Amino acid sequence: MSLDLNLLRTFLAIVRHGGFTRAAAKLHKTQSTISLQIRRLEEIVGQPLFLRQGRSVILTERGEILHSYAEAFMRLNDEAMLKLRCPVVTGSVRLGLPEDFATLHLPLALKRFATAYPEVRIEVRSALTAELMRDFGNGDLDLVISRRETGAKEGTLLWREPLHWVGARNRSFSSGSLPLVMFPYGCVYRPEVLRRMRGFARAWEIAYTSTSLGGVQAAVSAGLGVSVLAKSTILPEFAILGEAEQLPELPDTEIAIYKKESESENDTVNLMGKFLSESLQQIAA
Repeated sequence: MSLDLNLLRTFLAIVRHGGFTRAAAKLHKTQSTISLQIRRLEEIVGQPLFLRQGRSVILTERGEILHSYAEAFMRLNDEAMLKLRCPVVTGSVRLGLPEDFATLHLPLALKRFATAYPEVRIEVRSALTAELMRDFGNGDLDLVISRRETGAKEGTLLWREPLHWVGARNRSFSSGSLPLVMFPYGCVYRPEVLRRMRGFARAWEIAYTSTSLGGVQAAVSAGLGVSVLAKSTILPEFAILGEAEQLPELPDTEIAIYKKESESENDTVNLMGKFLSESLQQIAA
């Protein structure tokens, strides 16, 4: 017997999203269809793959083994299809993106693109959102993937991500003046954070500013203050703050892609824009 790639995709979706119901919603399938596919997969491997814990599921020992192989199978399948089906494309693309996004999501997506289009040269620039959008407007960048204000109309929305207040686990910020660790002007959610802080009952001050994600994370780790970070950039050693510190609620941040206008839908920039949009949405799901 052979493993079915469609069944493996369903299996991986359940692992990624933590349950049959959430996987069904993400895959746009009914829960009964998802259950039937997993039952078929378990028949093929001859072993149960999941144990139910309330509304969630955990992998069995055999399920953990299959998980590692399934990811490898899907990666090889996707790379093979890209190699076989993608047209030969040449040229160059100037891509701009924020540093916090570059360190998490982009390397895998760019690796996939380089595999599919090895003749395309990619120039990547990392900076604050305001700088990237200025250069995009001046024609110095072809594509920009960046955060934007919630509800903004410019660009094409890729997904939303929650913002959280964070601080060092060994520090208490429940009393006294609240020190803030911030990105400088040019960070897309800085104005909204400061607007909400102006209505905050406690005294506060900007104690530390850094243009880099690493600098902000280091300051928070050192206990210099609290900060606002997107969920994907929160380190495991950080504490999520909120009610105990009576901090204001935060909006989601949106990630969007911007590309220059082109007469051809098949030019290098449009192809890369479409490819990255699809790849990044899958990675971030």
